[in-house]
Amino acid sequence: MLLPVVSVLFLAGCAVTAPELDRSDLMEDLSVQGIDLPESEMPRPSGELTLDEAIHQAIWRNPRMQQAYAKLDLTAADVVEASQFSNPSLSLSVMRPEGGGGNEYGVGLAWGISGLLMRGSRQEMARSHWESTRLQLAEGMVALASDTERAWYDAVAARQRAEVQRLESRAADLGARLGERFYDAGNISDLQRAHLRIRAAESRLKLEDSRQREREARLRLAHLMGLPGEVDDWELPKELPLPLAEVEERQALVDQALEQRLDLRALDHALDGLTEGVALVRRYRWMGDIEPGLEFEREGDGTRLWGGGISFTLPIFNQNQAGIGRAEARLADGEARRESLVQAVTNDVHQHFERLAHHRNRFGVLQDDLLPARELATERLQERVNFMFDDVFDLLAIKQEELAAWQKTVAALGDYWQARAALAHAVAGELPGGEPGSAGTFATAQLEHEPTAMDHGSMGHGDHGAMDHGGHGGMDHGDGDEGHSGMDHGDHGAHDDMDHGQGREGHEGHEGHEGMDHDDHGQQDQGHRDHSNHGHGGHH
Repeated sequence: MLLPVVSVLFLAGCAVTAPELDRSDLMEDLSVQGIDLPESEMPRPSGELTLDEAIHQAIWRNPRMQQAYAKLDLTAADVVEASQFSNPSLSLSVMRPEGGGGNEYGVGLAWGISGLLMRGSRQEMARSHWESTRLQLAEGMVALASDTERAWYDAVAARQRAEVQRLESRAADLGARLGERFYDAGNISDLQRAHLRIRAAESRLKLEDSRQREREARLRLAHLMGLPGEVDDWELPKELPLPLAEVEERQALVDQALEQRLDLRALDHALDGLTEGVALVRRYRWMGDIEPGLEFEREGDGTRLWGGGISFTLPIFNQNQAGIGRAEARLADGEARRESLVQAVTNDVHQHFERLAHHRNRFGVLQDDLLPARELATERLQERVNFMFDDVFDLLAIKQEELAAWQKTVAALGDYWQARAALAHAVAGELPGGEPGSAGTFATAQLEHEPTAMDHGSMGHGDHGAMDHGGHGGMDHGDGDEGHSGMDHGDHGAHDDMDHGQGREGHEGHEGHEGMDHDDHGQQDQGHRDHSNHGHGGHH
């Protein structure tokens, strides 16, 4: 009975505990990627949600991380199992003689030792698999952080675009309401009125689409943070940061990615385990299960027999060819997957590099060329409207086009930041150029100003110098006619039925105004005249 006792003691001394995740190693892997793990439980977000807070929320709450941790625990259990020996088997027998006499009793104890011979190799394979899974956990955190970063920029861009679209819709709505007044006064046709109403309706539809995109972007961000549907307790910045310094060293980024990508490192550890597996199966291809054993028998006449034996498989028909083929195929598949991943990583870096350069250049053209040209066109048309060379509806139309250009620029800037986040993930590290926001933000708040009241008593017939259109102040007229500060000409009693734009009663353009004093609106005795198409079209 000595062998079972020794075996139990030996097995107890060889017990292996499951490997535990070293948080310092994990933090070191993530710090290279520019990610910091939260130190403690994250409170639910409130107030303005920064990018770092959004990433920390995602890493702490997203179920993807809990699944990754559970997978790591399963792999740790595999390490323990690989270090353990198979249990011995105990056999008992009772033989009763046919002619009578005492029974024969037998006791046998056998233990397979094949696992003992392969224990070291199996442990190496299991630990390589565990290390590969640990790196996959870290890569999962990096991927989640990148997804959250892109969702955050998308949500900020959606909010800023919706705000610019709101201003554009107000301009279109103002044109439609002014058109109704002009139509009631008989100064525009049904076709012109219909065009204004169509433009206002289409602009409101665009506004609704913009707000829907903003809601969807916020919901997606909340989902990534592990807070699905919770979008009411936190806010986002109103403006996107401006682009940072241009990224130029493409090949250096490729080399950085191939050196630092955690998924490549994880696959390398998995290949180490597969290589060890091929060596193991080749080394013991001829060996089946070997079971030494101890036997004890007591004859019916009381005679006791002690002895031992061994059993093993003879490799006559099966030399484990299938096992060797499977191990080699797994290794070949792993090597092919690594080469495929190397090519995919290289391609990703090139693709995201091109996208980043494209969106940066596109934003530069929009910001430096298109927007200034649009603003200049609006200012010059404002001057023409002031002198009654064009009408107010042309001014409102070109203002809408300018705001649409602003909205397009915001979209290009949002695409830039998403491309930059994707490139940073592809190269497994932070990009040069500084921190987001260090170059300032793309301001659109100046597009909206309080309307400036117009002093009719201090301007001549075409002099609108008291109005501030340079700051786009005329675009903010509230949601009703009462919000049009200085806009309601119904209070200019002497102008009630004066139609300067159409030149009624022989008054054509400026020629029909000789002798009329516009510096004193209250003293004109022209009767009931229609002022709705007065030369102060710029103010409208």
